[in-house]
Amino acid sequence: MKQLIILSLLTGFSLFTTTQAQFNLGKLKINDFVKQEHLDVANELFDTDSQVEKLRAEQLDKDTSFYNYIFSQGNRASFFANRDSQESLLYTLGADYDGKGEPIVPEIYEQIFELNRTAEFSIYINPEIATYNFMEALALFTNEASYAMISLDSVFDIRDLLDMDTVSLEEKYAIGKTMANIAIMIHAEGKYNLSEELINQTISYFQEEIGVNCIALASLYNNLAVIVQSQGKYTEAEEYFQKSEDLLLSKNKKNSLSHAIQTSNKALYYNEIGQDEEAEKLIATAMNMAGEELREKGRDNISFKINQGLIYYSAGKYEQAEQLFNEILELKQKRMARNQTDYANVENYLASVLLESGKTDHVQTLLDDALRIFAKKYNEEHPAYIKTKHNLGKYHLYRGQYTEAATVLNQVNEAYIRYFGIHHPDYLRSLEDLAVVAWKQGNYNLANERFKQVISTNLTQVEQNFAAMSEYEKGQYWSQIRPSILKFYNYASERAIEDPALLTEMYNIQLKTKGILFSASSKIRNEILNSNNESLKALYLEWQQSKEDLLLYYTYSKAQLDQLKINLDDAETKANQLEKALSKQSADFAAANKLPTTTLGEIKSALAPTDVAIETIGFPVYKNSFTTHKKYAFLIADPNTLHPALAILDNGAELDGKYAKGYQNMVRLKIDNPILYEQYWQPVDQKLGGVKNVHLSLDGVYFQVNISALKKPDNTYVADGMNFHLYASTRDLIAPKSNKATAKLADFFGYPDYGNEGLLAALPGTKAEIEAISQITQSNGYTVKSFMAKNATEDNFKKIASPSLLHVATHGFFLQESESTQEKVLGIEVSQAAANPLLRSGLMLANAEQAMGGYQSTNEVSTANNGILTAYEVLTLDLKNTDLVVLSACETGLGEIKSGEGVYGLQRAFQVAGAQSVVMSLWKVSDEATKSLMTYFYHEWMSGKSKSEAFIAAQKRLRKDFPEPYYWGAFVLMN
Repeated sequence: MKQLIILSLLTGFSLFTTTQAQFNLGKLKINDFVKQEHLDVANELFDTDSQVEKLRAEQLDKDTSFYNYIFSQGNRASFFANRDSQESLLYTLGADYDGKGEPIVPEIYEQIFELNRTAEFSIYINPEIATYNFMEALALFTNEASYAMISLDSVFDIRDLLDMDTVSLEEKYAIGKTMANIAIMIHAEGKYNLSEELINQTISYFQEEIGVNCIALASLYNNLAVIVQSQGKYTEAEEYFQKSEDLLLSKNKKNSLSHAIQTSNKALYYNEIGQDEEAEKLIATAMNMAGEELREKGRDNISFKINQGLIYYSAGKYEQAEQLFNEILELKQKRMARNQTDYANVENYLASVLLESGKTDHVQTLLDDALRIFAKKYNEEHPAYIKTKHNLGKYHLYRGQYTEAATVLNQVNEAYIRYFGIHHPDYLRSLEDLAVVAWKQGNYNLANERFKQVISTNLTQVEQNFAAMSEYEKGQYWSQIRPSILKFYNYASERAIEDPALLTEMYNIQLKTKGILFSASSKIRNEILNSNNESLKALYLEWQQSKEDLLLYYTYSKAQLDQLKINLDDAETKANQLEKALSKQSADFAAANKLPTTTLGEIKSALAPTDVAIETIGFPVYKNSFTTHKKYAFLIADPNTLHPALAILDNGAELDGKYAKGYQNMVRLKIDNPILYEQYWQPVDQKLGGVKNVHLSLDGVYFQVNISALKKPDNTYVADGMNFHLYASTRDLIAPKSNKATAKLADFFGYPDYGNEGLLAALPGTKAEIEAISQITQSNGYTVKSFMAKNATEDNFKKIASPSLLHVATHGFFLQESESTQEKVLGIEVSQAAANPLLRSGLMLANAEQAMGGYQSTNEVSTANNGILTAYEVLTLDLKNTDLVVLSACETGLGEIKSGEGVYGLQRAFQVAGAQSVVMSLWKVSDEATKSLMTYFYHEWMSGKSKSEAFIAAQKRLRKDFPEPYYWGAFVLMN
């Protein structure tokens, strides 16, 4: 169930006691702003009174019958149509008052209000008709019929069209209302940048024409918050939500319906950033607020409950969602509303919840009834009918009823082709379901073909759309795409013996997608937008808008594309041309916005005869639906065989759970436990006879386990039989290294003066470490800059300019989300840190204690130099020519592990900043052992060995003095 946001228009306009509004708007210069294409469309839509009435009837039908269907398309927020008698636009627009103070509503205002109301509802159903509803409302308002044929842009040129000195205050409100609605409509079309621009223009209009603190701004700030939230600008969103609430409170609107809507939207904001508990609290608060103004069983209150149910569903609280949806159905049954389409939609929601939670007894009954209603009210080609039938196909698949599933899903798939085309995500999801059906029915050739088409199309669209998205949007988008790949991994690993070519396909997909979210694209984007190259910035923004348009167009049906006169081929051509122009002007942009093209064949060509490359892949087990069980697959590529070998560990959940705790205890207690070797590595080891070098890409729990330091039953360690070379992805085996500088420049940070609070233990061993390795590197021709004590500041760290070597010896940290129980942790607001693991990982530098003591409110997350360098800040460093970063600090290899992505922490942040290789630690270790390891490593490296050879040799030397793996196995070298 895709979850988007419907913008709720607050209606807190002040009431005025004035004479009836006069329509002396001055001479309109209509013809100067009319565009022929809009005239043509307008003439077609409004050529006769009967056509207008037909469109009006169709649209009003959608207003009532589609109201809850909007939510079935994934929209979460409650939506109100300004119907509240105390705050509606109807009573705001220049209403006259009789002697008793009762409002007299002129007919024209009622018509305008109805048109605006109709347009608001139509935003998420038919944006084209919504546009002309706005235009017709303005035509009535100004008595200028030509407005029904004016382009959307003309409304924002209103000051050029009208003599604003002759426009009454009420009329100014009406114009601003229309501007605000158009901005929201543009957002609904997916044009986020343009929507943000228009809503800001509307805010400026209200500030200048009405007043800087008018109540209408509360609505606009609320809408701006949701608009920027949809772009992943969470800090800005929270700021605008707060401005909206502050203004409402200043106008005595606390606990009003307007305040309830604003609180509901804020609840959805917290839900979107993963703060489910806060979201649930706020939606409950919003419902309590609205309860004073809405009937308990009224339609709007039901909308709040649906909203709450969808929040529960998103949080995985299926019992609560089930209860809410059952209550709504029961209420509608009492109202004799069992044959309404909104009843069918709630049935569909409930069926989805039950199917997700494994309660399938009543799912088919719910879906069959929903299909009956949709077939009667609409037809079997209607999207509501098709999507519900798709759920029925999924139900049959879940139950293992493959014949029934094939019949239903084939019908759905064909309908999606007719209605949407082959690029639409619903079509691809139905084809994915059909691939699973073919797999389960033993039709493997057809399963291969369908999986290949789904994955190929999805990855093509990922490449087309990722660069125009924020990091959050990428994550949301990828979370919808990745399940198809995970299903294929289950299929390929099950069929590996009969069809080993599937393992090659599996390896190639992993090479293309591993770490797909954590790239340098955001850094490239920021560099472009912060540069002084205005033409490049303008080109980038135009391209970004074209990609947003294209992504939206892919969700349109063929009929919608025809109606809106959109040529998909032309839109694709435009986006491609803009991207080519960008690539010509920025080589970094060209590189950052493409998925990797490395193949298994290239990896094998880089291997020596006694080498292997291994991709580790953790994935949930799929049996007609994803389960809580997990597997780890090891794809073992060697230069002598056509397809990879496969080792499967079926107990992935135990490896992530109880055995991971056993490993931590082994390290902490400095003991050996051969069972851990048997669990984590033996099935792989048995396939590696005669191998000397293992180039290993890690995943999941293996980021926390040093395989080379596991003890085998014969009392030897894994490291005694082979050398390990670790990678985020084995594609890094052939990554170009030509951009690295040849100048021997080294920056060393260590022994920081943390402060006088005694909160951080001093590290005198790091002073000796820096002094020792400084002598070694200087004697080998390096120009060394050392920053210690009070000079080891965050400010100096951020001034680093691509040294070939960067060495940091200090305290490191990674905070689990569950540890963040205070208002602020290390100067970082908990809400921000919880949403971004890069804010929970970092290094302690000089004066770090100032951000620790008492969680001072003055230490904002945006503080530039508070002594704590987070991984998030590391992303902005210039390390494009840095060959090696050594993080000689505790737990610098830790972070939040995301399956298929790696560790969101310091080591990945340094690599994205440009560092080729990173040395890091997996656990806390003594200063003495660390100093010895680093000294040995630099001696070996400076003697002419490669980094990897030097690191392995240093570990072997350290084992003579410190034989326990706790000491010599704490550090690892990545890439």
